Amino acid sequence: MKPWYKILILLEAIVGFGPLVILLGLGLITIPASFYWVSEGHYYGLVLLMIEIAGLFGLFAFISVLLHILEPNKVFLSPKKLRVFTLLGFIALFAFAIASGIQSKTIWFTIPIIVASHFMYLARNYLLSNS
Repeated sequence: MKPWYKILILLEAIVGFGPLVILLGLGLITIPASFYWVSEGHYYGLVLLMIEIAGLFGLFAFISVLLHILEPNKVFLSPKKLRVFTLLGFIALFAFAIASGIQSKTIWFTIPIIVASHFMYLARNYLLSNS
């Protein structure tokens, strides 16, 4: 793979998932509050906790796909686990979009979906394999 291609892929990853990584990091701060809300009987805290956990799995899948695109000969995560983690990431993204209220200001939620779809297309042979 040519170096400029790798640079463009990394740039796409940073632009596409940079804001979500920041939100995921900020979400780590809310985990203790989520446990408190659940203990008080407010189950919205459980929804926030599930979004955070699914988002971490999705981020792990995204990093694995990105590394596989950059180094196609290496296996970072089995395709079966990768498909499950990717699904969890998409669920977390859609759940966060719904929980925060979809408006014209939050159209940036579509950028990670487009980038993730592009990366899944680039790694389609690996994702669809049975190993």
